[in-house]
Amino acid sequence: MVKPRMVIPLLMEKRRRNKTTKQMENIWVVPTWNHLYTIVQNRPTLGKWGQQYKDRVAEVAVDWAMDNDWMLIDDRKVILRTWIFWNDGKDKDCHNTDKAWADALEGILYENDSQALIQYQDFQIDRVNPRIEIEPIVGGLIKKDKPTRTNKPSKNQMVLDI
Repeated sequence: MVKPRMVIPLLMEKRRRNKTTKQMENIWVVPTWNHLYTIVQNRPTLGKWGQQYKDRVAEVAVDWAMDNDWMLIDDRKVILRTWIFWNDGKDKDCHNTDKAWADALEGILYENDSQALIQYQDFQIDRVNPRIEIEPIVGGLIKKDKPTRTNKPSKNQMVLDI
């Protein structure tokens, strides 16, 4: 049985001050890293608006996981086949969106977003219903290699005398 795609929001409403009128206004933006994170003491920190987006995506993901009997994956890769439906015809990069939602899926679809293999399938324009559709697929086993620390190079390492 084919599972339905998870549908997460592409746009989030954000308040900003209009440069011309100086009045506060609501605008719809595609949440990218720059919208979600601020730099605090030289470290990226998820802002209030970013947390709201992450919570919104996580809520959709939890519902999808429950409806589709998805169990949290901790030892395998998770392939995320992804379709983006933009709100307008401006040139945009699909990969600018994935940090926001890949982080939100942690602890729901997979243990850590380092397991996620994002595969963009297509992008289209849907002015009425802009969205991101994701089809999660369980992938191959993750082989973990925890080498013991030694000061000696292994036989597979090259040593350069400089």
